[in-house]
Amino acid sequence: MRILTSVAAAVLVLGLVACESRGDDVRDARDADAVGTVTSVDGAGDVIAVGFAPEPGYEYFEGTTFQFEREGALETASGEAATLEDVAVGDRIEVWVEACAESFPVQCGDPIGRIVG
Repeated sequence: MRILTSVAAAVLVLGLVACESRGDDVRDARDADAVGTVTSVDGAGDVIAVGFAPEPGYEYFEGTTFQFEREGALETASGEAATLEDVAVGDRIEVWVEACAESFPVQCGDPIGRIVG
C-alpha cells in the first residue's frame, strides 16, 4: 500500500507541474517547448503571427504559425514586450505552449515566446 501511495503522490506532483499557472512566467520556469527560426511575420490588431521552422529535435512544430495574442506573450531578448517591428524573418525564437491540437501543422493556442537572436 505504501508503494501505491508514493506513486499516487508522484503522479499528482507531476500533474501540478504540467498545469503551471500563467501567473508565473513560464519562460523562467522551464525549457522552451519549441526552438526555431521565424519564417514569416504578420500582424493584425493585437496579434503577432509568426511562421516557424523548427531546429532539430523540435520537428513536431514543423510549419506551425504561432499566434502571440496578448501584450507580452512575445518578448524581446532583453525581456520587453515585443511589437511587430521587433520580429523579423530569420530571427531565432523560443516558444512555450500548454496545449496543441493534433493536426498538421500543429496548432497551439496561447503560446508565449522569446526572440533570442
